[in-house]
Amino acid sequence: MQYDEQVQQQMFSMINEWQQSTLTQKAFCEQHTIRYHVFHYWYKRYRDAQAADKEPRFISLKIKPSSDCSSPHTELLLPDGKRLLFHQPVSSDYLKAMIS
Repeated sequence: MQYDEQVQQQMFSMINEWQQSTLTQKAFCEQHTIRYHVFHYWYKRYRDAQAADKEPRFISLKIKPSSDCSSPHTELLLPDGKRLLFHQPVSSDYLKAMIS
């Protein structure tokens, strides 16, 4: 296990180095004599580890009936301030599927 952790630390360090460079993944791998598929494997593990470090965010879904029945629409307000506007009625299950 110690070996795996050392390899992971080394590869994550290489990924950080690549991110700081202006090179493509392929060019970086050629320059550092790393096989591309190996780099890509570790890059996926790196991304998964980064995602695991972030707290999951839940968005509350509030549905309120529209007072204006002449133009039914649904609006989804995202945490970053962006809005999705649907010009036809959509179900809450559809909205839940969109944000999950």
